[in-house]
Amino acid sequence: MTRMNDSKAVEIGDEYLRPTAYMNSDHPIVASKAADLTAGCVENVERLGNIYRYVRDIPYDVLASFRYLAEGKSTAGDVIDNGVAFCMGKASTFVALCRATGIPARVAFQTLDAPRMEFLSPEVRRLWGGRNGRPLPWHSLGEAFHNGRWLRLDATIDAPTAARLGRPYTVEFDGRTDIPTVEGAVIRENGSYADYPHQVAEWYIHLAREVLATMAAEDSETARLRLAADDPLWAGPDPDLVRQHN
Repeated sequence: MTRMNDSKAVEIGDEYLRPTAYMNSDHPIVASKAADLTAGCVENVERLGNIYRYVRDIPYDVLASFRYLAEGKSTAGDVIDNGVAFCMGKASTFVALCRATGIPARVAFQTLDAPRMEFLSPEVRRLWGGRNGRPLPWHSLGEAFHNGRWLRLDATIDAPTAARLGRPYTVEFDGRTDIPTVEGAVIRENGSYADYPHQVAEWYIHLAREVLATMAAEDSETARLRLAADDPLWAGPDPDLVRQHN
């Protein structure tokens, strides 16, 4: 597939337009939402802006998202159906909606320094913040190919929540400028992928199940302390191994 930019041809693989297991852009609920969001739009910049703002302002709720993720509901269609998400679902939904509209898109990952973790649900924060300085290892965000380059658009935290917690967005969508995360400083870039790497997705599903099981445990405080101390679990898969296998 060739995209034009000021008379220069840029080759973009078709894999950035195809539906995948997680970015199920061909699902009826995704296709319908994409059509609604882009109805009447003439230019891709309008379509992209509408998609970005819609995904950004899906309410951010880690614990509620873990509840449906633990049931194996991990696709963009599941996010739209449930109406809440965290970074995994937000990135997958952004990419799926872009692809359903004909805009090439992919998912990117970062490790973040977010010492306060103020956006996490309190129950999850007590566990994830069990070690001082523990980062957010697999923060997910979307990238769309627009105007000849990959535009990075982080839509993770809904704007009202970001403003309420004193971390408002400082960049508005204009179709030219990358929009960074408001969650914390970037420690490391972990690559960009045409589909959500199964190692990362399976880790998030396992993490969701572990958190919910801990909350439901009869001796919840002992279970909480044990899970909070599990550094390998919270670290997630090794980025180099994920890159090698994808």
